[in-house]
Amino acid sequence: MPGKSAHAAVRDEGVSALDAFLPIYQELQAFERIRNVTCNHPLYDHMANKIPINIGVVRTGVWASTVPEALVAEGRIGLLPGEDVATFRADVERLIAAVAQRDPWLRVHPPRLEWFGGQFAPAETPIDAPISQAVSRAHTLVTGTPPAIEGVPYGADMRLFTLIGQMPCVMYGAGDVTVAHHADEHIAITDMLTAAKTIACLVAEWCG
Repeated sequence: MPGKSAHAAVRDEGVSALDAFLPIYQELQAFERIRNVTCNHPLYDHMANKIPINIGVVRTGVWASTVPEALVAEGRIGLLPGEDVATFRADVERLIAAVAQRDPWLRVHPPRLEWFGGQFAPAETPIDAPISQAVSRAHTLVTGTPPAIEGVPYGADMRLFTLIGQMPCVMYGAGDVTVAHHADEHIAITDMLTAAKTIACLVAEWCG
């Protein structure tokens, strides 16, 4: 969401792209809060923030003493199963356009919204689907307790199987996603063994 202003050497000259971005950011935060109240799904209702909106990259300014003339912000917005990507994009575009209309400078210089990179449509396989029940039985056989069945708020390749491949899919495996993509990313050996045994039992049952 870039903006541009006349390059200015002092604080009170020109239009700060950072100042122009802040109302957009605040509106996105409000949008997140509203969606968490109004959007519901039984596999997500245990989460405090089931539809996170995160701005992970903000680039602006060229020197500490000049008013920033441009800003680029990059982020991601979550969807729940059942939501349509195209419809949701249009909602976000309308939200940002509405913010721009309230600002005299943004009204003339509207922010540009681009959709790029990994875009993960929401996916879901019913709990009572044969593959879901088979994985649950295999995990219970190995551990003695049934697995937790819940949705996750992050992007995954499950959608490729369910939406494009038209085949049922569930996500199961070892590890803790909170340490994924970290410098110290790791998986406990006991978790690996549990997952391996579960998959072996699943294959034996599913494939006969």
